[in-house]
Amino acid sequence: MTQQAQTPLRVLFVGVKWPLESFLARLVRGLADRGLRITLAAPQQPGSDWRSTANVDFLYTPGWTGSRAERLARTGYRLGAAALRSPADTGRVYREATQIDTGLSSAEQMYRWLPFAGWRWDVVYFPWNATAITYKPLMDRAPAIISCRGTQINVAPHNPQRAALREGLPETFAKAAAVHCVSEAICREATLYGLDREKSVIIRPAVDPDVFTPSTHKAVSEGVFRLVTTGSVIWRKGFEYALMAMDLLRRRGVPAHLEIIGTGDEDQRLLYTINDLGLQDCVDWLGLLPPAEVVGRLQQADAFLLPSLSEGISNAVLEAMACGLPVVVSDIDGMDEAVNDGVEGLLVPSRDAESMADALAYLWNHADERERMGAAARARILRDFRLDDQVTAFEQLFKSVV
Repeated sequence: MTQQAQTPLRVLFVGVKWPLESFLARLVRGLADRGLRITLAAPQQPGSDWRSTANVDFLYTPGWTGSRAERLARTGYRLGAAALRSPADTGRVYREATQIDTGLSSAEQMYRWLPFAGWRWDVVYFPWNATAITYKPLMDRAPAIISCRGTQINVAPHNPQRAALREGLPETFAKAAAVHCVSEAICREATLYGLDREKSVIIRPAVDPDVFTPSTHKAVSEGVFRLVTTGSVIWRKGFEYALMAMDLLRRRGVPAHLEIIGTGDEDQRLLYTINDLGLQDCVDWLGLLPPAEVVGRLQQADAFLLPSLSEGISNAVLEAMACGLPVVVSDIDGMDEAVNDGVEGLLVPSRDAESMADALAYLWNHADERERMGAAARARILRDFRLDDQVTAFEQLFKSVV
């Protein structure tokens, strides 16, 4: 037996934060259960629920915060600790910090990169493009894989304030051993910024159908069309269009009630819009809920709504489909790779509250179609978006570049 077969594959996840995004947490636990040794590099300490997880290690990488004196003192401490682990790596970090332009000062770059000096991994994984650009020197230490998920490919490059990201995409794509894309649509977009299609691997998002399941005890709706949507309260989620659609449904006499689950930078704008349209009686903003409660809200709903302006493939939609819900979603980016119009749900033009209201009204007036689409949605998840299959695909991808 070879040494490689005896030793678990060591994979470094760079740029995560606590708490982990739910899709990353599921992936990490799945890979660790398969025997891969995962190191999570994050600027916060892990929660207690993670400290005893088998095959998962942690690398503390606190941010560039505090006074100038505090930052310099911490940099000095890191420099000494790194030098003890590996003088050669430490010297390399110093040279890279003073020679490579990533938009950060040399001191800040050295501060960010020193925690990795002296350690070894078989694969370096960047869940986001921006992280690969910030930690570009790590791509020379081990085969690197970058994920293209959505916003940093189809939104950020068009923002003049994100010029560093746009300029960094071609070089990091060239350095990567492989590039993971969450959809064919995102892959096509990434080729505009230098991605070699032959390096790309499509692994779509996934959910655990044993966690996200249809309810066996669904409450009676009592003449109310129960809608739910989940996501960060940020501009690209398009919640204002969902609220305008709710206003149109109310005017048409459709007894719809919408629950919004999530929080974000635009909480106040969301509340203002609810009040401005007079929707307090038919829209509830629930904020951030524990995962188990999110499942419960999905199970008691009649349909799921995604009004987003940009997505790769929405994890929230897949979770709703796994719970047996018909979905009404914006026809954007890779969403048509998950939802066939008229089969698992209805696709509507982005930023079109009228079309959104039409689709929702159709589902309200056709209970048999809601049931049929919900069953088809669940079947689609079981066929094409199972978490176990996604974990297998990532395991094979990581092993393929070593």
